[in-house]
Amino acid sequence: MLSNPPLIDTLNWNIADYSSLKAHINPVQDTIQRVDWDNICRLASSLNNGLPCVFLDKTTNGLNNLVRLLQFSDQTRWIARISLRKSTGDLSKLRSEVDTMQLIKERSDLPVPRLFAYEVDEKNPIGAPFILMEFLPGNTAMDSAGGYDVHRGRIPSAYRQGFYRSVAKCHVQMTALRFPKIGTIFKREDGEYDIGPFPDIGGPFDTATSFFEAWAEHTKFPLGKDKILLGMRGGPADQVLTAIKEFPSRIKGMASRLSHNDHGPFPLSHADFFHSNIVVDKDFEVLGIIDWEGAHTLPLELITFPEFLNAMPTSFDLPENYDEDGQPVDEEGKERWKSRNNYAEMVKLAEDEDNVLSTCLSNEKGLALAYSLTSYQNGKLGFYDKVTDELDMAGKIAD
Repeated sequence: MLSNPPLIDTLNWNIADYSSLKAHINPVQDTIQRVDWDNICRLASSLNNGLPCVFLDKTTNGLNNLVRLLQFSDQTRWIARISLRKSTGDLSKLRSEVDTMQLIKERSDLPVPRLFAYEVDEKNPIGAPFILMEFLPGNTAMDSAGGYDVHRGRIPSAYRQGFYRSVAKCHVQMTALRFPKIGTIFKREDGEYDIGPFPDIGGPFDTATSFFEAWAEHTKFPLGKDKILLGMRGGPADQVLTAIKEFPSRIKGMASRLSHNDHGPFPLSHADFFHSNIVVDKDFEVLGIIDWEGAHTLPLELITFPEFLNAMPTSFDLPENYDEDGQPVDEEGKERWKSRNNYAEMVKLAEDEDNVLSTCLSNEKGLALAYSLTSYQNGKLGFYDKVTDELDMAGKIAD
């Protein structure tokens, strides 16, 4: 009988309670109760030379997945990641995530965990869709150095330069994976990879133009008029309401002029390239990038900085937040812009002859477009009309 090994104190893992997001059901507790954990251990053992294993007392979760750490008798460790959601769309995303990670392993040196087993159908002996994968011996950058309670989500200054440099190398490799269509990754029965549709706007798309047109036709702003007015708090409500209403039609009207590379190839993009999905060692060197759910290819103009360096374009924001030289007036904004410039230089150093990523990060119109499309989907209030006015005047967005 294998005894329960000691806890791994370096892992800053905690269970987060998202039960309020799903009425009357705590998805974490529901999943813990219905999953056959002993069966997962039996499966893991069968895949690892029959070595017995146990689950450790380390468990964490996000909105979509529950993660538990298991350990074999030789002290090696794997991760069991269990889906908390069950919809057809969620399972389709899981299938694409698995295929994307396999493609990355086959075609690049980008660090992602190795997959040992997976099941995308909830009707399996485990009781839920799952992935058994390699354990990367570190915390996410968000959880390292004491976690959010200590550094409020900012990379500590002592580690920032090394972390940015390490992420930039990964980002270059990610963008170097390019495909002839825009959409999500899937593996065909013959073992080759192809591009499939987005779950919300369809596809795949052969051109950037057709992607922008489909985005404009299918994307709806998630907030109603009352919530928009409440969020404005006495601001220019009429202007913002009109801008939100007209934004999709304006994007559709200029769709053919939004990209200088209409026919691709189109780079791979992580759907949530945030430091909560980047596993690092104690020195903040990247050990791996996780959570590839929703990964997709995109037009070059929508390739942008990692989320932890995301910044509002000046055209989207209130003018009084910038000085006469167009620089942010608050210290946090100044620091963010400085960090972005620093990161862009590190990207250039990581590139060889292929300078696609650094070109994308220097395209202010493209960055504004990418920020606006994502903000619109997320219900963020802003001056969408000013962004489209600038894009309309720019001709081709890369000009």
